[in-house]
Amino acid sequence: MEVINTMRIGLDIDDTICYTNRVLMKYADIYNKEHGNRKLLKRDTNNFSEVYGWDDDEVYTFFRTYYLDALKEIEPKEDVKEVLEKLREEGHKIIFITVRNDTECGGEGEAHRITTEWLNKYEIPYDELNLDIHDKKAFCKEHNIDVFMDDSIKTVSAVKELGIKTFIAMNNFNLDFKDDKIINIYNMDQFFQEITNLDNNK
Repeated sequence: MEVINTMRIGLDIDDTICYTNRVLMKYADIYNKEHGNRKLLKRDTNNFSEVYGWDDDEVYTFFRTYYLDALKEIEPKEDVKEVLEKLREEGHKIIFITVRNDTECGGEGEAHRITTEWLNKYEIPYDELNLDIHDKKAFCKEHNIDVFMDDSIKTVSAVKELGIKTFIAMNNFNLDFKDDKIINIYNMDQFFQEITNLDNNK
């Protein structure tokens, strides 16, 4: 298929193309039973201080204890591989933009190793992997991103200000989000259709 308008598509990884939160919640339950067995306060959140009322030190210790184990169990969302393959076949570039970094992944070079091994394991196609990106708005501007999707309300709200077509990957912790300038994405097939519509309307 000939494509006249190719795009640089910026994608987050965790809870955008894979189920990270649900695996971390499993380990949060395990950690909680090992450290006082507190009452569950909130399940539908990606802020782990809200789950069992942990302070910052406890959240840090939890992640240091179980984050790497969780990363090994994370699975892609349905149709990620197939949709990204089709997008690349049509000439679009897949640019992963993630806050994953060596500090939380266990040492120098570990974020890249762990993430590339995971992408290769599930045969997920991409053109660039950008790690330790905490200001994704600035990154998108500097790297000419045309389309962007993330699960973070704060992040997508910032990126949309650039005039970039912005999507939010829906999860149990952001289901109430609504913004007329941001499209809620519930599955990868829907995302592919939205990209196709953008391309056809150019």
